[in-house]
Amino acid sequence: MPSKKFTKNKVPTSLEIFAGSGGQALGVHNAGFHHLALIERDKSAAETLRLNSQTILDIDPSVVKEEDATTVDFTPFIGKVDLMTAGPPCQPFSTGGKSKGYDDPRNMFPILLDAVTLIMPRGIFIENVKGLLREKFEDSFEYIKKRIEFPLDRMKKGETWCDHYARLQKIKEKDFLDHERYVVGHQLVDTADFGIPQRRARVFITAFRRDLQIDPVIIEPTHSKESLLSDQWITGDYWKRNGVTAPHPDDHLSQKDRALINEMQKKSRSDNNCIHRLPWVTVREAISGLPEPVSRGEEATLANHVQHPGARTYRFHTGSHMDYPAKALKAGSNGTPGGENVLRTSPDGDARYFTTREAARLQTFPDEWVFHGVWGACIRQLGNAVPVKIIEKFAEEIRRRLENASKMELCRERPEQVERAYAARSHTDNCATQI
Repeated sequence: MPSKKFTKNKVPTSLEIFAGSGGQALGVHNAGFHHLALIERDKSAAETLRLNSQTILDIDPSVVKEEDATTVDFTPFIGKVDLMTAGPPCQPFSTGGKSKGYDDPRNMFPILLDAVTLIMPRGIFIENVKGLLREKFEDSFEYIKKRIEFPLDRMKKGETWCDHYARLQKIKEKDFLDHERYVVGHQLVDTADFGIPQRRARVFITAFRRDLQIDPVIIEPTHSKESLLSDQWITGDYWKRNGVTAPHPDDHLSQKDRALINEMQKKSRSDNNCIHRLPWVTVREAISGLPEPVSRGEEATLANHVQHPGARTYRFHTGSHMDYPAKALKAGSNGTPGGENVLRTSPDGDARYFTTREAARLQTFPDEWVFHGVWGACIRQLGNAVPVKIIEKFAEEIRRRLENASKMELCRERPEQVERAYAARSHTDNCATQI
């Protein structure tokens, strides 16, 4: 069968596992991909996806699969997926958890990697927490990348992941054809450096089938802290632009920031490359234009814009400043989310919770994106989400590279590859059984 090229006339397809409330799905959609399925087991998050499926994602609600990824049959997607995306649960690698890493029973990387083995998509895009790069997880992370690089080499019966990793390290390039392996890379980003009004550190893994001859994606920062500090405390343009009176520096600046400003003032602009970037986007700029939130029980003029009572700040949970990017939102899985989801409204410590709509803006969701559930459920969805705009930046570059690749053959036109993928799936000693 002759191979067909990926052309501009064909809409690239995507499949997402662990879709959450749609940050990754929307970013990938905005970049021009069409979702074949969005798989998410959480009821509230899945309903959020369904609520926005037709109006924003241009897909039928049935494309949202409210299922546990461990039970999904991925065989219908063989030969149909251009980009596989995923945000596996972060708890095994989070600094706030038990830090069991790959041995954590909640670790869903094996499920994702098994799906890759079967489907062999042309591209892979994975998002996870910064903790994945911690020194104690170095072997786990390198193993994940090796599994992606050689997906058809499965774990043998009775083999631990450490044993499998040792064996993967000995593989020779000639053992697998180019369309049977991937080129893998990763990038750690602070989302504020890309125009997101939130300090959210995330690891992004990109991989492409080797036969496509595409390098992993690295995107360059567009915004900087230095530029924001310059706008606020050197030129004063920030305060003019936002129509507010400049506060006293003592209420805002740390000793470290003061030292940085002094250093910038000593340099010429030509010597300070970070100032040539755009300023970090602040909470004030992110939520500007929103009406005042209503109290619980009142009718909101904007979806999900209801004030939740009871916010307070305390040591190590001091909330987010209005004129700085927000702290990383958290899901609050053990109860009501803490100080990370609180906005400081005065230097004296007055504070209130972000409404769902405000938190959505911090994650760069459009106001049209409606979240399902009570405030706590919505905030959990947003605390687990990834900012739409950072996904969009990566996905746009991924699509551009796929379109420009010299070899754009689809998996379904590789009968030898599909045969080997089925053979790999038939093994009973797969990774999922080792969890």
